[in-house]
Amino acid sequence: MMPIGSRLKSIKYASSLLLMFLSVLAGCAGPGSVISFSRPDVYRSSERILHRLKPGETPQMLAAKYLGDPKLAWMIEDVNGADAFLPERFVVIPLKIPNRAGITEEGYQAVPILCYHRFGQSCNSPLCMPADIFERQLRYLKENGYRVIGPEELAAFLDYRQPLPKNSVMITMDDGYRSVYNTAYPLLKKYGFTATLFIYIDYVGVSSKAITWDQLRELKRAGFYIGSHSVAHSDLSKQKKDEDGSQYMARLKREIFKSKQIIDKQLGQDTIIFSYPFGRRTPTVVSLSRQAGYKIGVTVDRGSNPFFANPFLVKRDQILKHDMGIFASRLKTFTYFPLK
Repeated sequence: MMPIGSRLKSIKYASSLLLMFLSVLAGCAGPGSVISFSRPDVYRSSERILHRLKPGETPQMLAAKYLGDPKLAWMIEDVNGADAFLPERFVVIPLKIPNRAGITEEGYQAVPILCYHRFGQSCNSPLCMPADIFERQLRYLKENGYRVIGPEELAAFLDYRQPLPKNSVMITMDDGYRSVYNTAYPLLKKYGFTATLFIYIDYVGVSSKAITWDQLRELKRAGFYIGSHSVAHSDLSKQKKDEDGSQYMARLKREIFKSKQIIDKQLGQDTIIFSYPFGRRTPTVVSLSRQAGYKIGVTVDRGSNPFFANPFLVKRDQILKHDMGIFASRLKTFTYFPLK
């Protein structure tokens, strides 16, 4: 180790050199000039970036620039305060989030999935959600900081590839009623949310109550995801009385494989999520769904979904009651470990 006296001499020598350098700069600048030192706009490490915000920049723009995906804006929003996004302020952009499973000492993250069917101004059936109640539910989600995700984000979470925002929830709608387009879509857009629609092919465009392919294309452009709900919405868990074994298997393959092929062609996508009609399935149905190329299969079994959930037995809560207290109870985004 260098003696203290020698270190002091080195510090004094370095200080003298710095003063000489500043004097030279001052001389070059001319009389009356002021030397200014500008800060960098970006500081980097292996784990995070500090970025000086420019006018008009949004978390989505920063996520696209630094994280490669504007949908990851939540990663930036979650680590910065609400008043951080002002021009000239430095914001933190995390490059690594080790806790992809959402596990803490107290428990683990889980994703609730809400299941709706049709909507109306007034409803008599439990499968119909009144527009004013649906808006109250969306307002509750917005005011309480919930973020709506889609199948791609859920698949990455279940595959332990990507973390999710703490209050993640999915909104799904089965069957393909036109009220999804006429009633639910404007309300979702009002609150900045999207949804995942499950359609069965034989119902699309058949009447004024059914959604059309053009409307589905518009919803997809708006950020909605279109998944499969089979071709004819038949019960896949049971062989019909007039079917033998080979006919039953042919029906299963048509309902599962053909529906994906048609949606893929009509919407120009690789459909990754399948909703079992009536939520019913067998090991054979699950196996065929995997073989068809889906990554997720959803049921109507109640409960939320942790990262270790079976991706082909994903749980959903059907929203059949119009009570806000019951609705709020379905939004369990965290499961606590049992107390010892």
